[in-house]
Amino acid sequence: MRLHRLRLVNFRQHADTEIAFGPGITGIVGPNGSGKTTLLEAMAWAIYGGQAARGDKESVRNLRARPRSSVRVELEIGVGAHEYRVARSLHDAELYQDGVLVANALKTVTEKLERALGMSHDEFFNTYFTGQKELAVMSALKPVDRRKFLARVLGYERLEIAQVRVRERRNALAAELQGLEAGLPDPAELVAHREAAQQRLAAAWKASREVEAGRKAAQGALAKEQPHWQAWEARRDRTLSLDGERRIAEQAVTAARQEFQRLDKEMAEALAARESLKRLEPELVPIQALQQERDGLEALQREEAVRREELAKLEELRRAIAGFERRLGELGEPGERLAQAEAEVIAIETRLARAEAAVETERTTWVRDRQDAETKRLALREHYKEVKEQRDRIVKLGPKGACPTCQRPLGDEYEAVLGLLDRQLEDITINGNFFKQRVEQLAESPATLKAAEDARDAVQAELGAATGRVGELKAQATERGRAQAELAGARRRAAELEKRGDTRRCGPS
Repeated sequence: MRLHRLRLVNFRQHADTEIAFGPGITGIVGPNGSGKTTLLEAMAWAIYGGQAARGDKESVRNLRARPRSSVRVELEIGVGAHEYRVARSLHDAELYQDGVLVANALKTVTEKLERALGMSHDEFFNTYFTGQKELAVMSALKPVDRRKFLARVLGYERLEIAQVRVRERRNALAAELQGLEAGLPDPAELVAHREAAQQRLAAAWKASREVEAGRKAAQGALAKEQPHWQAWEARRDRTLSLDGERRIAEQAVTAARQEFQRLDKEMAEALAARESLKRLEPELVPIQALQQERDGLEALQREEAVRREELAKLEELRRAIAGFERRLGELGEPGERLAQAEAEVIAIETRLARAEAAVETERTTWVRDRQDAETKRLALREHYKEVKEQRDRIVKLGPKGACPTCQRPLGDEYEAVLGLLDRQLEDITINGNFFKQRVEQLAESPATLKAAEDARDAVQAELGAATGRVGELKAQATERGRAQAELAGARRRAAELEKRGDTRRCGPS
């Protein structure tokens, strides 16, 4: 463990002391009672907590400090490849490893530092942190027990265990090697098997060469016959192609013969129809005049239908124009009313912001007061527990017990100390009951918060109504613009229809 920095705030004699440790050995010199041992006690207290302090938890507070003032010790150390910084007070602790927070509870910080150092509280105080009057613990041990104790504390046991495991592994490998060597066959038998395998391999190679010679002879014969085979395949393909062309030509001849017969028949029928038409021409002359008269009547009928359709459209457009004009009269001019409504919405939103701020202020005050009361109540409960434990220890030890602050026997001051602790318990009880009632009073939201919320809800309702009016006016403005556009379009179409009607009346009859 490497010491880097130590700071004490309201810890016994030290109101605010900070020491930076350099490399090498650091000596601390001073008269009795100046706080040399307190520095060592503060280091142990930062690592192991209350179990490392002389006396109870409250006894470490500086006597000149105000009641309930903060007691804090900060220690920076290096262990192995990591750097640690621990900050401990009476009620909380924080541990940083390489600048990262790894624990923030009293018990957790102590456990992690014990694992990092590899020592419990007792082991640490009986070895590296042994006081002058506490060396009797090790001197009372027998040499064998002292060796075992130091080996366990300094980690020598792990080296011995590793050596035992290495020897066991070495013996196991040697036994395994002997077993493998015992399982090997006779060398002469292996040589005979190898010669037999070589003979079988030589025979296989000879057979392979013979097969390869036969394959090459077959490939040569195939190469000689390949041109003949390709020529016969070409002849076969040509023959099949000519046979397909012949069948196609025969089908074309049959189709041409059938088409010739059909055309010959149609020509005969056309000649007969022409002779019949010549005979009927005198009778068809009146029919042509009637067809022309019918075409004229149909044209007049279509024109009349178009005129009636346009008149119907014009009448419908006139009704639409009247409806648009009536609707525009009902809508009026919503622009001025819309501006007034929007200004009203802005004013209501301002009021709503103030109401919400008032609600938030009331809620923040209520929550702060409730949390403050709960915190003070919990602190008084912990203080009551500590004072009660201190009183019980003093009662158990009697007048011969040590003072929790100076560690001297109480003697004649026994009753006075008990009276002082009883008065402290009574004061803590009175304050605790007060804050208990205060917590119960603050369990429900106060009337001022409810009134502020009601006022905010009323402003929100008023804002909803005003926003609705703005929406209605915007819709009316949009509808008015659309109605004006549709009115202009209807008037334009009506003018076009009237113009076409006038042109039709002035046209040729």
